[in-house]
Amino acid sequence: MKSGPVMIKSNKYGLVVRLDGEMPFAELTEAVARKFKEAANFFQDAKMAVTFQGRVLTKDQEDRLVNAIVMNSRIHVICIVDERPEEAEYYEHAIRLAGEAEARQGQFYRGNLRGGQTMESETSIVILGDVNPGASVVSKGNVVVLGSCRGNVYAGASGNHDCFIAALVMKPVQIRIADKMARSAIAKRSDNAEYALDPKIAYIKDNHIHVKNLVRSTLEDMLGTADAPEEKKQKDG
Repeated sequence: MKSGPVMIKSNKYGLVVRLDGEMPFAELTEAVARKFKEAANFFQDAKMAVTFQGRVLTKDQEDRLVNAIVMNSRIHVICIVDERPEEAEYYEHAIRLAGEAEARQGQFYRGNLRGGQTMESETSIVILGDVNPGASVVSKGNVVVLGSCRGNVYAGASGNHDCFIAALVMKPVQIRIADKMARSAIAKRSDNAEYALDPKIAYIKDNHIHVKNLVRSTLEDMLGTADAPEEKKQKDG
C-alpha cells in the first residue's frame, strides 16, 4: 500500500518530514500544508528543527515548505537540519541558545536582512534568516543568527559584557559586544558566496572578544563551568 505524499516523524531534535520524490512541487506544498493543519493541535506552539527527506530541495523550496508548516500549525521552525550526523551537535546548541534568548524576554524575527536595513531590539533576538552585507543588528541582549551573518552585529548595546553573538555561518564585517569590537580581516561590501555550515559564537572573556566553534566545550568556557586545570588534574588523579 502506497503511503501519502507527506509523512511526519519525530527525531531527537524535532521533526522529520518525508516528501514524495515525484509529485509536482506546487501540489507537494499544498499536501504539506494540509498535513500540518490536520496535526496542528499536537504541537502546541512547539519550537522545533525540521529535516526534509525524500527529495532534493532548493533554498527557495525549503523556505516555501517552512512557510506552509508555520502558516498551518502552531510550530515555530527554529532551523532546517541537514541529515549529516556530524552537524547534529551544532544544531542542538543553536536551538538551545535560541530558546534561552527567547526565555530572557527575547524575540524572533523570520526573514533575511538586506543591505541598508537595520534591526534594533531592546531584548535578545533570534533571526531566522541571514544578515547580509550592509545590514546591521543592534541589540541590548544576545543575538543568535540561524543563518549566515555577513553584516554588522552589535550585542550588549547597553554595556552588558555577558552578552554573546552566535551564527550558523559567522562571516561578519564587524561584531561588537558592549564596548569591545572585532572586524573581519577582509571587509566585503558584497558577498554572495555559499559558505559551508560552520557555527560559531562570539563572547567576551579576559576583556577580549573570542570567536570559537559552537560546541559544548565552548559554552562551558563562556559560562565558566569547565573544570580548571588543577581541578581536572585532581579528578583524574
